[in-house]
Amino acid sequence: MKIPSSLVGDLVIILLCAAAVGFFVFALGQNTGNGYVSVQTADGVYRYSLKNDRSVTVTGPLGDTLIEIRGGKARIVDSACPNKTCTFQSPIDRSGSFIACLPNHVLLTVVGPMPQEIDDVAY
Repeated sequence: MKIPSSLVGDLVIILLCAAAVGFFVFALGQNTGNGYVSVQTADGVYRYSLKNDRSVTVTGPLGDTLIEIRGGKARIVDSACPNKTCTFQSPIDRSGSFIACLPNHVLLTVVGPMPQEIDDVAY
C-alpha cells in the first residue's frame, strides 16, 4: 500500500509544529537566573535578589519608600513623595528597566542577564 505524498507532507508539518511548541514551552519555562534589583538612595546602594519575595523600606529626604519584590518583579508600593507617580509604574523585571522616585531620591534598576526575547520592533 502506497502512502499519498500529501499525507506525508501533512505529517511532517504536524511534527515540526509539535517540535516548535515543545521548544517554546521549554524555553519559556527556564529561570532567567541571577537577576537582582539595585536600589539607590542618598544613603547608599542596596541589592536585593529578584528570586526572593520581600518588602523593603528605604529612607529618602522626604521619608520612607516601600518597595515590593514579588514573583521576580519589583515595584514601589508607597512613597513619601507628593504626587506618588512612582507608585503608578508597572512592576519591572527586565534588565535595564527602572523606576525613579525623583522627589525622594530613590532609584530602582533591574540588573541581570539581558532578555532573549525582542522587546520592541521598529520598521
